[in-house]
Amino acid sequence: MNNVIRTAMGLRTVWAAATLSLVLGGCAATGGPPPEGDVYGSLSDGGSSVAYSTAFPVGSPEEAYRNGDAALRAGDADRALFEYLRGLRMEARPKADPLYRVGIIHHGRGNHELAGTAYRWVLDIEPNHAGAGTALGIILIQQRDYEQAERFLAPIAARRQAPWQAHNALGVIADINSDHATAQSHYARALEVNPRTPLVLNNQGYSRYLAGDLSGARQALRQAVSVNPDYDLAWRNLGLVHAREGDYDTAIEAVARSGDRAKAYNDIGYISMLEGRYQDAMGFFEEAMRLSPAYYVTASENARSLDQLIRRHGGETVN
Repeated sequence: MNNVIRTAMGLRTVWAAATLSLVLGGCAATGGPPPEGDVYGSLSDGGSSVAYSTAFPVGSPEEAYRNGDAALRAGDADRALFEYLRGLRMEARPKADPLYRVGIIHHGRGNHELAGTAYRWVLDIEPNHAGAGTALGIILIQQRDYEQAERFLAPIAARRQAPWQAHNALGVIADINSDHATAQSHYARALEVNPRTPLVLNNQGYSRYLAGDLSGARQALRQAVSVNPDYDLAWRNLGLVHAREGDYDTAIEAVARSGDRAKAYNDIGYISMLEGRYQDAMGFFEEAMRLSPAYYVTASENARSLDQLIRRHGGETVN
């Protein structure tokens, strides 16, 4: 069974903990001692500093931050990072909000160590900064340090005007801990703050799926894909619901929205196997092998593992 478990691990990664629309307020607080030397160099990835070394000078930190905001809106993260850091270098003391935006840029690039450094620095300056605290909690979830993540997120979620991202992240932790009732209360709170958010609707749907509420799961996931028809993760989870209900044709169409039909057949085969529908599962594995030579090894390993499972349970061998 190890091969089946290994190839199906992606089926468990169906929550979405992070979003990079994390500009959650917080005042432009300053604090800490004046920086000595280029302490901000540790927050640069090197490339932006070289690329913009000949940029026109700015007259103030505020001008640099405005340039950074404009670059971020235009999708130029390299330029934004350069502008925020050069603005910070002009300050007498570190400033929370530009440091937070530096963290967001690194977070979006998957540079969790640099993002975490920026977020922790923000919290040193402004301990109640909701954006940095929430984002740091999300990084800790992505690093699977759920206990530490909850320590950051729970006090933020307890605030009267808590950001929806904090409730969403706590919902993910609760689901991981199999506390689906608590998870669903957090997703409901997140949707009260920010209705019709596909990321939260996806998580709410998967939480209901785990709790055995298939009709509720289907409803939430259909809302997610109606808001964002290109949301592959929600389509995939919707496919899992249809597969659990035995509606395999609809399940395949939902999971295969990304175009990888061989993977869809393999994933639905795995769900069928969990449901004890071994003949169906074998058929799906065989179709995955037929559709994609590149997928042959994965699906054939699953088929062999399924055959061993049938033998151990005294069923007939499926050829």
